[in-house]
Amino acid sequence: MELQIPYRLGQTLHVLLFFFVSTALCAQNDSIKLKNNDLLVGEIKTLNKSVLVFKTSYSDKDFNIDFDDIISISTTGLCVIHLTNRTQITGRMKPLAPHKARIIDKDGVVSEISIQDIIRLEEIDEEFWSRFTGAFDVGFNLSKTNNNRQLTYTGNLKYSSDKWSSAFDFNVLYSERDNAERIERKTMSLAIQRYLKQWYISGEISYLQSTEQGIRNRITPAAGAGRLLIASNKLFWIVGTGLTYNIEDFFDSQLNKRSTELQLITQFDMFNFENLNFTTKVIGFPSLSERGRFRVDYNFVLKYDLPFDFYIKAEFTLNYDNQPAVVGNFADYVFSSGFGWELK
Repeated sequence: MELQIPYRLGQTLHVLLFFFVSTALCAQNDSIKLKNNDLLVGEIKTLNKSVLVFKTSYSDKDFNIDFDDIISISTTGLCVIHLTNRTQITGRMKPLAPHKARIIDKDGVVSEISIQDIIRLEEIDEEFWSRFTGAFDVGFNLSKTNNNRQLTYTGNLKYSSDKWSSAFDFNVLYSERDNAERIERKTMSLAIQRYLKQWYISGEISYLQSTEQGIRNRITPAAGAGRLLIASNKLFWIVGTGLTYNIEDFFDSQLNKRSTELQLITQFDMFNFENLNFTTKVIGFPSLSERGRFRVDYNFVLKYDLPFDFYIKAEFTLNYDNQPAVVGNFADYVFSSGFGWELK
């Protein structure tokens, strides 16, 4: 028996088939070519820290590809492309020759580049939620001596677009042992940056609580500017300066005070060295309203990437104040290690 499909139903099926095929093809117009001549077709989600995240229709998991293994790139959507000469171009990229590409910006201006000069690439026509990245890790230490118990957890959530980025970070420590007071230390920060080629302007508000230094709450809003000195597929180095207003409430309320400080920042990143990433950041706060006072915040992070976006991490954080509220407690520091997962 021959199966007959009504004419109108047949037309509808053809239209639906055309729609789904067209949608699938449009969603897979980006392409990359690897050193071994493999060609991948799909969607470039992001390139950051020398790792390109690539999505295909035939895999449930995104591919994380070492950028050194890529010899050509083609994109259909608008991308923000950050280069090693500390400039950025918004446009579409087409292959020109192995390791070469041309970028066609929104005004039709064509620029020719080496793809090894790309340090970051982001598609700006992605969905809003896909622009978020983040990480969370937790660590726990237990020792028989004095029944010592320590819990740490840290995390971050970041958002980026063609000209703006923002980040929220937190780091929490709880420590208890027999015959001793409970130790608590909490830090949080919310920052936003506006890129101006190799320069940026920023605003930030940070929070600290430290029982070791007698600080109930330290809230520090800040504003400043900085410059990217080194940018490559392996290294970043930035410097910056700004002003802060320090709002400090101590467990001894008689010590509460307000002050104005200069902010001096330097940050150095090394990444994707055989899955090893290293970040160190130093912020100095010479006081403008308290004679002779100087504070330092220091952070060191060593992270090793594991499969499926997991990682292990070691972190050291130091807060120094040469005029502490608790006499003799010039510094508070935390060393922690943990296991975590990244949202990419």
